[in-house]
This record gives sequence, structure tokens and C-alpha cells, in this order.
Amino acid sequence: MTNTVGASLSEVPDWPGRTADDAGHNRIAAFLVLDIQHSAHKANYVRDCIIDQQTRAAQAGGDRKAVEDMPDAEIVINAYALSVGAETSVIDPVVDGTGEGALTVATKDLLAALECRIATIGDAQNNQ
Repeated sequence: MTNTVGASLSEVPDWPGRTADDAGHNRIAAFLVLDIQHSAHKANYVRDCIIDQQTRAAQAGGDRKAVEDMPDAEIVINAYALSVGAETSVIDPVVDGTGEGALTVATKDLLAALECRIATIGDAQNNQ
């Protein structure tokens, strides 16, 4: 079950374009809850890494090979390791034996979720 955009931080995260039965979207939601939590600092850090990757890809000027050869930004926060690429990102559990494997998600979906989470964190802080 999802909540509406901008709802409580304790509920399952939602963002424009999220599909409840999409495995990638569910992994992004788990990443937001377990890793980003209520931290604007963490959310902004990951968002900035994504924007940096996308900026570097845009500067490659359509050179597909250059984009594919760009190193991904690697981030480990808590439950997941995140490998951020310009077009796709991989969210991989840090602990083996969880039954989860690495999952590739669209970086644009991850960015949209983070931007919504940042707004939700800001709303929660403003309402205190």
C-alpha cells in the first residue's frame, strides 16, 4: 500500500510515476526507508551524486561509449550498496543471505524518489 506524495516519513514512500508492483520501485522505496531514513543530508548527498553522473554524461555530448565507460559512483549507507550510473543504478544488499540480490533501477526513477523524499523530509521538519 502506498501513501500520497508528501505523506508521513513512516509510511511507504511514494513519488510521481511509482508503480506498486514494480520490483525496482519497491527496492527504491526500501532504500529510502532503510538507508535515507529521515536524513536530508543523506538524501541530498545521493541526489547530488546522481546529478553529477547525469551532468558528466551530458558533457560527453551523445558519445555513448564515453557514457558507458564512465565509472559509477559507489555509495554504501546502511542496508544497501548503491552504484549510481547516468542511466541505470544498481541497489545491492550489503548483507548476504537476505534473499535479495542486486537490482538495476532507472536512475531517473531513483532521482524522482529522492527529490520527493527530500520534499517530504522538509515538510516534516517544517511541521514540527
